[in-house]
Amino acid sequence: MDLRQLRYFKTIIEEGTITGAARKLHISQPPLSSQMHLLEKELGTILFERGARQVVPTEAGSRLYRYAVEMLDLETAAREEIGTLKTGHQGILRLGMVSSGGHGELYRLLREYRDRYPHIQIKVYEGNSYELLEQLRKGKVDVSLLRSPFSLYGLDLISLGKSAMAVGVSKKAFPSFRGRSLHLGDLGDMPLILYRRWEKIILEECGKEKYRPDVYCVADDARTCREWAEEGLGAAVAPVTVLEKSRDLTLGMLSEESLLSNLYLARRKGEIHAQSALLFFRLAESLSENGIS
Repeated sequence: MDLRQLRYFKTIIEEGTITGAARKLHISQPPLSSQMHLLEKELGTILFERGARQVVPTEAGSRLYRYAVEMLDLETAAREEIGTLKTGHQGILRLGMVSSGGHGELYRLLREYRDRYPHIQIKVYEGNSYELLEQLRKGKVDVSLLRSPFSLYGLDLISLGKSAMAVGVSKKAFPSFRGRSLHLGDLGDMPLILYRRWEKIILEECGKEKYRPDVYCVADDARTCREWAEEGLGAAVAPVTVLEKSRDLTLGMLSEESLLSNLYLARRKGEIHAQSALLFFRLAESLSENGIS
């Protein structure tokens, strides 16, 4: 099994037909089919159910597809990074970012990094903390911004500061809502839009306060919570760093201590890192010691 076969296999799955894959790969159909038969023979299993019009992956084929995507992504990343070195650049920093990670401390770090190392290109990969943890551990990103709570095992971490959770309410839809310090119980029967990563913690806190919330929506991305709140669909409960970016929301800061979260810069512990990532992490450590956190 080699990368060429995996590329052929991935294209067949994505195109849905061997004919379509051959067209996209600019090769004829017989050698493509031959390579897939060789791959199936080597692995000792059938990878496709071949229909009259479409090929459908078997369970083994679906599993191989996920591995093929990861391996080909890593090949692309390696080629890009080596290519930048050949052309005189100083490499690529693959940075993971949570949607709620963009605030002052991070941008100060990025400005300082750009000023010191202007020839390092940054590629940003966005997702929630769990998705980015997976990418970090698989080597798809070099360093990542993660927001607690998450497992700290196997990671080197630098704290970039704490932030509170807030409630964001549309100024037009709920004109009587006043921004102030409040508790979850103060929201009464207002429909809530929750950020999924905090759903369990928020509901546990509601239980402590004997408050039965009206949960209208639970979303994977804090920005979705903000957008739904802007449309007047309910009160978004999400990190203040996300909600404060809207001019259409009235914000109330939640007082519950359990709803404070930390923003961390993380890398894999005990591994050899690219020079671009080492420089970024060391700079973050230096700024943290001098007040970034």
